[in-house]
Amino acid sequence: MSAITVSKVAKQFRLGETHDSLGDLLAGLTRRLRNRIVGRTADEPARSGPSKFWAVRDLDFTVAKGEAVGIIGPNGAGKSTVLKLLAGIIRPDRGTVSVNGRLAALIEVGAGFHGDLTGRENIFLNGAILGMSRAEIRSKLDAIVEFAGIGRFLDMPVKRYSSGMYARLGFSIAAHVDPDVLLVDEVLSVGDAVFRLRCLDRMRQLVDSGTTLVFVTHDLDQMQAICSRAIVLEHGSATFSGDAGDAVGQYLSAMSREYAHGAPDLMEDQDREGGDVRVVGLSFFDESGEEVVWTRSRRAIRAELQIRLSRSIPRLVVELNMRASLTDNLLSINSGRDGRTFDVTSGDHMVTLSLPSLPVCGGQYVWNVRVWDSDSGRAEVDTPFRYPLVIDDEGCKTGKLSLPHEWSLTTQASVKSAAVSGVGGSIRAAAQLTISS
Repeated sequence: MSAITVSKVAKQFRLGETHDSLGDLLAGLTRRLRNRIVGRTADEPARSGPSKFWAVRDLDFTVAKGEAVGIIGPNGAGKSTVLKLLAGIIRPDRGTVSVNGRLAALIEVGAGFHGDLTGRENIFLNGAILGMSRAEIRSKLDAIVEFAGIGRFLDMPVKRYSSGMYARLGFSIAAHVDPDVLLVDEVLSVGDAVFRLRCLDRMRQLVDSGTTLVFVTHDLDQMQAICSRAIVLEHGSATFSGDAGDAVGQYLSAMSREYAHGAPDLMEDQDREGGDVRVVGLSFFDESGEEVVWTRSRRAIRAELQIRLSRSIPRLVVELNMRASLTDNLLSINSGRDGRTFDVTSGDHMVTLSLPSLPVCGGQYVWNVRVWDSDSGRAEVDTPFRYPLVIDDEGCKTGKLSLPHEWSLTTQASVKSAAVSGVGGSIRAAAQLTISS
């Protein structure tokens, strides 16, 4: 029997009207009554009325007992809505949601906490909400406090806690319920790095002991470290369900589509004033010729730089730089250092740079463009680092670089045999990196 079954689930929300309090509800009722009194006709536009949108559409998936599944997707894809449906916080408008066993959910920082109660009191309150008996909470109190690291502040009202302390306490309670099903949202991002590692270790322990985990996150490394399977959501629908590694590529493709659809115009002329060269755009293309904003570290990629000149420059030098941060320059490719300049006239031109791979660890990188007149030594263009490219290293994070490599093994018996025969042997590991300019 599956631990979680979601069948043809859809959830609709209203835009422009919220009832988060009794006051909101009464105001909404008064507004609707007033509209009826003034007799607004059917053909009048209801500009002030709420519109509806589907946060989740016809969603189907199951999660087996003891399975760890990630849910990933762009912002607004419906991830948190799905978790709230699983937790029973909201109900679907269509379809059914079935969760079997004791459920613990960590969806929002401090959810279920009362600000005026102490940490100790909130442990008992939150534990009771999650289905623990008072005796069970008392037996686990020390473990919860130690894991959360709030011993000094246990009897302080939680309204004085930082967001990190809220997150630590909330996760610690949920993780010590011994749940059959654990739901975890991106809330872990507010914790410090050490605590996040402890949370990941605890989630692994729970999964190994048979707990079913549903993990919503934008941290692809965390997701792949814990989850064997992932579901990619786009606009409330599941566009992929399968191996966690394969899901990363689908997620990055979804992010590319979102970026292409809603990105601000990066082609505005914000370059150094007074130059005779303007950058129209910098785009990246994969091996099939499709424009992309993400790539895998071991795949070939082509950068196309579009420039516009107001005069002829017989010896133009182009440089492209890639950084992981504003102070971390990882790559600088300069045509002049490669012995290549470009004889260009006034008008529009395209300069192409082809790379066999970008062997760096996964993450988001930004590029800038520099252009010189080699004869005068004048810098015509020096853009900000504003052109993004996301790189997926397929879970092979190795620091700053992700190098192609090979391993080989020679057994001790073979080594001794080879030594006796006078040949010799060794255990070796080889890594190769080829750079072409």
